[in-house]
Amino acid sequence: MNLLAGIPGTIGGAIRMNAGAYGKEMKEIVKEVTYLQEDGTIQMLPNEELNFSYRHSRFKDTQGIIIGAKLELEKGNQEEIKQKMETYKKARLEKQPVNMPSAGSTFKRGVNFISAQLIDEAGLKGYTIGGAQVSSKHAGFIVNKGNATAEDILNLIDYVIQVVYEKFGKILELEVEVLGE
Repeated sequence: MNLLAGIPGTIGGAIRMNAGAYGKEMKEIVKEVTYLQEDGTIQMLPNEELNFSYRHSRFKDTQGIIIGAKLELEKGNQEEIKQKMETYKKARLEKQPVNMPSAGSTFKRGVNFISAQLIDEAGLKGYTIGGAQVSSKHAGFIVNKGNATAEDILNLIDYVIQVVYEKFGKILELEVEVLGE
């Protein structure tokens, strides 16, 4: 899964949201997961019971904490793997605002549309509320210009969702998770 190289996060988080890129997802390499249930017991589940789908696993529906995982990776040539990782890293540097603080890709890909493309076509690239901005490099990212509050970011997300719906009739779904109030 060298294509995930350079994506910030943890293995548990990647499993929880079934992280992926370039047409591949965690569900393809996860064999089993060990997690701490709400009642304090530890359970192990095989891939078939993890309910993987686009940016989703059973752990998004429970309060369990992933504490371990067994992954099955493809064996490959070390130099070829390094080269692929560099290619993916270079593509991210060119296309994504990795030089600015963000929570990563803000919106999920739609069923029959690309969220970032609609945001761009709505003229929202660079749009700012407080210290939060729709990235001028990639419209699918909300970035912190240096002094954004959580309220700025949430207000900008709401505004983007509203404008895209009004212009295109499409409902954007968050890829990031908002916790707390």
